[in-house]
Amino acid sequence: MKEGLITMEEFRGIDAKPDLEKMRESVSRFREFSDIIKEDNKIRAGIIKAKYDALISEGFTPAQALELCKVPY
Repeated sequence: MKEGLITMEEFRGIDAKPDLEKMRESVSRFREFSDIIKEDNKIRAGIIKAKYDALISEGFTPAQALELCKVPY
């Protein structure tokens, strides 16, 4: 690059040279969060399965039980 010229990232105020240590820390935190999210999903799945089984045992059809277990997201 010619002396005195800046990149578009620098012009926009973005650091053109990323801090690799910060990036490594972010990846490490993401791995921790992903493990927590996986555990949470496993617990939620168990709860939904228990609800489904309870609905079936109370006489709902599988289709009705499945409909009642749908999560409104």
